[in-house]
Amino acid sequence: MKKFFFIILTTLLFITGCQAGGTPSDDTDTATVQDDGSVPDVLEGLTLNEYDGLEFTVNVLERKAILPGTPFVATVTIENKGDQTISYIQGSGSFTIPEAVFLYSGNLQTVIPQDHLGIATADFVTHDLKPGESLMFKLDAMAIEPHPDFRAYTFEMFDEQVYIADMDWTDLQGRFPELVPAQPGNYMLKAYFLYSIADENAQFAALTGPTGYAVAETVIGVS
Repeated sequence: MKKFFFIILTTLLFITGCQAGGTPSDDTDTATVQDDGSVPDVLEGLTLNEYDGLEFTVNVLERKAILPGTPFVATVTIENKGDQTISYIQGSGSFTIPEAVFLYSGNLQTVIPQDHLGIATADFVTHDLKPGESLMFKLDAMAIEPHPDFRAYTFEMFDEQVYIADMDWTDLQGRFPELVPAQPGNYMLKAYFLYSIADENAQFAALTGPTGYAVAETVIGVS
């Protein structure tokens, strides 16, 4: 069972803010935001906001305009403001960003975290988030239309000691001409956090897989 959820979450990250359950800011015309409405398959059977003590947000604080083809960083924050402990899957102990946290978009290209590339330890790690504790992670995405081979390209470049999100668009398109830059406009970007509620009768609930999830969203403006 542990191996099953490890594989599912890792696969999702390969093919892949606002407050949890939130909406774009009031100054954004939601009619102009591109969102294909798709959701990750891994959410099947999980309960949205199973634990109401979480505050989950994702934000993109770029000082420069996000141009077609360029990378950007999304900052995800998780804070346990309730009175229960939750558990989540970290995955390999060598990971900095847990498998339980990931970005998702049907219109923009999300990027495998750099610490998930290369050699990883074979252990399987879960962590707890206790009341009053918080987490923050930075995840990469690019203003590129999603491409089915992007995962393979990411590993190919990493074998050459280059993280694909650090590449200049001209160099990246020269290497992989089939990649298409996102057109100027507003795009929905979502972040997800998968977890289970831990109590004295289920201290290792995360080992059997998550039971709930939180979602946060933000609008990315491509100039």
